[in-house]
Amino acid sequence: MIIGDRFVWAHLPKAAGTATQEMIASVPGLVRFQVPIDSNDKHAPFWMHGEAIEGKLRAMNIRRLPSWLLSIAHHRSALGVSPDFVPLQLPTDAEIAGSGEADEMIDWMTRGTPVDRWLRMESLSADVEALLVELGTDARTARKAIATVPYVAKDYDHDIRNRFTPEQLREMYEGNPTWTGVEMAVYGSIIAP
Repeated sequence: MIIGDRFVWAHLPKAAGTATQEMIASVPGLVRFQVPIDSNDKHAPFWMHGEAIEGKLRAMNIRRLPSWLLSIAHHRSALGVSPDFVPLQLPTDAEIAGSGEADEMIDWMTRGTPVDRWLRMESLSADVEALLVELGTDARTARKAIATVPYVAKDYDHDIRNRFTPEQLREMYEGNPTWTGVEMAVYGSIIAP
């Protein structure tokens, strides 16, 4: 979670949040409060900050649903979940496809609080730059802040077409209608099965 004078940004897990937080924090004078990157509290939802976010532009990252579900599964199989952080067995592709967890995550993060600006993981640099410029940062300073953050991908096959059948992709979207609606609004489409 980052709070500035005019904005608040919530860290949706497994959507390039650490990179986004580092980019935003690299702009001098922009951040008034942030949860440390090494704290599990960095994923605090909007509603936990009450009055501190009132009247501010609300931003959060998003990524394509199949990629998010695959990423969260791999993350948990490598590192586990709080508070124990014991690695879990990687779910099967069918189990991943049948998960409604994406909607549960968005619902928990927002609790009906509208998100004003979605930052797409797949075009993160451009979306963060646009947000920073909107918040009054000149474009050169924004690009400089963004350039300080290296791209880091986890070591697994990210190509969802190598993992999921068209039926499984369809099941993901049908089982997560809230995320599907956000993806349609932000990207203009979903990943066609």
